[in-house]
Amino acid sequence: MERLIIASALELFAEDGYNGTSMQSIARKAGVSKGNLYNYFEGKQQLLEAVLMNGLNQVAELFDDPSTEILTENEFEIVIRENFKMIRPNKVFLKLYYNLFAQPKVQLLFTKIFAPFLEQYIKIFDAYYKKKGDKNPNATALLLGSVLDGVSLGYLMMGDAYPLDEIVDQIIIKFK
Repeated sequence: MERLIIASALELFAEDGYNGTSMQSIARKAGVSKGNLYNYFEGKQQLLEAVLMNGLNQVAELFDDPSTEILTENEFEIVIRENFKMIRPNKVFLKLYYNLFAQPKVQLLFTKIFAPFLEQYIKIFDAYYKKKGDKNPNATALLLGSVLDGVSLGYLMMGDAYPLDEIVDQIIIKFK
């Protein structure tokens, strides 16, 4: 039941925004009573946290152990390709991710949840570029992160008309 509630909340938050989504509408979409919904989540903010953590956990699965650095070019390529393979079936989460940037009421929560996650993966790419002898590995890792975000946003906006596979190939060539 909890998974169904999280999936329902994800769709509604992505479509109607955090402020435009009520607990009643989430309960209705999930097919549960509003009272039952509160048995699982104290309120809308806790539900949003669960939605975000669920999405982050899917991304975190790309790395066997997020505390280790990417050691090889082959591992780098796998991570980039898997990132975009994961994005295709999760367009709704991606839409929510970008939608939250523009919502001041939830921006602090979003930052609280995502900042440690993003910092951890920037460190992994920073270590990768350090090992390769990059003159400014942190800047290169941040640039890669920005490119990945930009490509994800482009794919979200254009859908299947976006040449995602070709762009992923170019990212790997330019950043490997």
